[in-house]
Amino acid sequence: MMANHDWIELDDHYNMKNEGDIEPDYYIDRPPSATYIPDEEGNDQAIQVHNYDADLFDFEMEVEPILQVLVGKSLKPARIEVLEGYENPVLAKHNSQYK
Repeated sequence: MMANHDWIELDDHYNMKNEGDIEPDYYIDRPPSATYIPDEEGNDQAIQVHNYDADLFDFEMEVEPILQVLVGKSLKPARIEVLEGYENPVLAKHNSQYK
């Protein structure tokens, strides 16, 4: 035998507020501007760099492998395209002989 239950509709209407009654939060759009502080005047510093210092970045040695890869990846599709340009007329001539 089934018990008779009264179904209660669940809703949130009792705690809803009208959006017109809610005041917006006012936030500052950006942080205040920083105050300018000029650099202190004094002696400039310098450093002596020898031409072949092993601890420094050697442009030729570091960049050459990267350039080889980039140039190789650019030349390969270009070479394939040139070869296809030569092969297509030869294939067309060959196909026309057997039709």
